[in-house]
Amino acid sequence: MIGGERIGRSEDRIRLVSPTFARQRLDTILGETRPFTEDGHFLYPADANGSHASGFFAFEQIARVPAFVGAIADDIAAWIRLGRIEFDVLFAPAQPPVRPLTEAVAERVDRPTAYWEYLPSGRFGDRLVEGSVSKGAKALVFNGVSLQGRCVGLRLPEFVERLGGTTVAAAVFAKGVAATVRETEVRMGSRFYATVQVDVPVYPPSECPACRAGAAPPVSWRTFAERVP
Repeated sequence: MIGGERIGRSEDRIRLVSPTFARQRLDTILGETRPFTEDGHFLYPADANGSHASGFFAFEQIARVPAFVGAIADDIAAWIRLGRIEFDVLFAPAQPPVRPLTEAVAERVDRPTAYWEYLPSGRFGDRLVEGSVSKGAKALVFNGVSLQGRCVGLRLPEFVERLGGTTVAAAVFAKGVAATVRETEVRMGSRFYATVQVDVPVYPPSECPACRAGAAPPVSWRTFAERVP
């Protein structure tokens, strides 16, 4: 895990890990949008085979504020330039709140975007829905949040490869602490960007401590992520 500053009232669960993002700016973003809850029992993805999460971190609230999206995009673009990361296409899920950030980053580094199908449950579909990935293209895979690390560590790179490209870097606003996140950190090193790291435990249904303790069944992650401010 990359060291960093602990943030806000949920100081035990969130770390600032980007060395260039302004701490005061992040405090403002998290304080005004409140994208994180330590409480709750959530189903993600929201279907019968979804995992269970103790708490949740959602990008939806942040995505509603263009100034916050712009600040995050500025930092990601700076990371791309400073790291001299060469790529041909920014590859992301076609999730509505992720698109504004993807487009903002793409505009700042003058690269095209390509979007993979995204389902309401939180799962990926099976096709490219916008843009293109040419044979041999280098892709930067991108998402707003990756709690388990599978999206940018496994699934999106698999889709890029299916289209004939290769993944050279990955970026998210918030990464979790699961094993796949750590594996991606080791494999990509400085080519894996995150603004913050958030500790949200995620379990297979059979291993969920809340379920074992007799808690009510988990609710869809969307009940928190899409709440009205």
